[in-house]
This record gives sequence, C-alpha cells and structure tokens, in this order.
Amino acid sequence: MSDALSEEFFAEVGDKYYPQVLEGLEKLGEGEVAAGIEILARPLHTIKGVTGFMPGFEAASHLTHKVESFLKKLQAGSLPHSGDNISLASYGVNSVFAAIEQIRDLGAPDQSEIDAVCQVLEQASGGAQNGKQAASANCVQHEKDPAGAVLRITCARMHTKAQADQLVGFILGLPQTEPVILDLSGVKSFGSAVWEDLTGLAGMWTIQVRGLSGAARETFYAWDFDAVFQLDAGSASPAEAAQ
Repeated sequence: MSDALSEEFFAEVGDKYYPQVLEGLEKLGEGEVAAGIEILARPLHTIKGVTGFMPGFEAASHLTHKVESFLKKLQAGSLPHSGDNISLASYGVNSVFAAIEQIRDLGAPDQSEIDAVCQVLEQASGGAQNGKQAASANCVQHEKDPAGAVLRITCARMHTKAQADQLVGFILGLPQTEPVILDLSGVKSFGSAVWEDLTGLAGMWTIQVRGLSGAARETFYAWDFDAVFQLDAGSASPAEAAQ
C-alpha cells in the first residue's frame, strides 16, 4: 500500500476512530459495558479489516482481532463484567492504538508487547491451558531495604484476582510498623481492581509506590489512587514530571 494511503489511514484513526473509542472506553469506565462495547465494536472492526491487508500492519490486525474476541465474550456474558476484565478490555483497546502509533512513528510495532497483550487476553478468556499456572505463579519478591519492606512485582501485568490475593497475602504477613514499598519498575500494566483490593490495607500499612510507568502509571492516576497510596521519593507525579 502506498504511503499516501497509509497517511490517509493514520488520519482516519486520529480524527474518526479514536474519538469513538474514547467514548466507548468512557462508557466501560462508567459501568455501561454493553453500550461501551457496542461503540467500540465499530471502529475496531474497521481497523481490523483495513490493517489486515496493509503491508506492515498485520500484527496490529492480529492484536485487534484478539481484543475484539475478548470484547465479544464480555458482551455475550461468557466473561464476568469484573473490574479485572473491564481494565483488561480498556488496556487491550489502548494497545491497538499504541501499535498503530508505533507503526506510524517507528515503522513497526513492538511485537513482544503485542504478543504479551494477546497472551494476557487469552489467559483471562480461559483459552490458554497455562492460564491457571500463570495466574498462580509467584509474582511478588520480598526484598529488604533501609526505607522499608520492598515488594517487587516480577510479572509484567497484574490483573487477576489470584495475583491480587498473592500481593495482599504478602502485605498481611508484614509488620505494620514499617512502610511497604511496591516496586513496579518492571510492570507494564496494573489493573484498577488490584489497586482496589489494596486500598483496604492502606489505613493499616503505609504503602508507597515506586517505578510507575506506562499503562500502570496511567491507571494509577486515572483512578485517583495517588490519593490513597504514597509515592516513593524517587517517583514523580505527573505535575512534578512536567516541571
């Protein structure tokens, strides 16, 4: 496909499809799952079809197909409308547009990131045999630090209930007299539902967060969790980072 047609597609994505997606994601965030998915379905279906025959866009088409499948399962009720699943749906949709931006700006998407998003969506859908193993795998590493007890999250994505329970269990085993520092420096996405499970502990333990970046950082501030959890001294807020 010529550069002119590619540029036309990029323009359509920014001017037409992304505003529709923002509306759909807003509906999801407000709990209007059916309405949100119906709005999202139209631009995603078009993007999947167009990218499917554009050279260099095949990976974005594959990712869009996986996201579509996940949304259809939510729509049909075969997946619960839990906080974890809604967060994953939003993350998947945003990943489609991130992949398109990478193609536009860098000439190719981050294939490892696309593979990782597809994998977590498949596991959450119950389609991968190793999904249960991944959910139950140890994803928290306890490290001693002069500043407090550091819990380093070792998995790239924290979204499942099993992962949240594991993290909560670690904190419950720590004394309340020392700060708990969540090190998310290796985490790409951290579900709002996991943060919600931790909020009940914030009044008993001093919980600090360090290493926020990418989608994990966006979720943290979008859901106002900065009002509940302290930032480690080495982590800047958006306002501070802008200065």
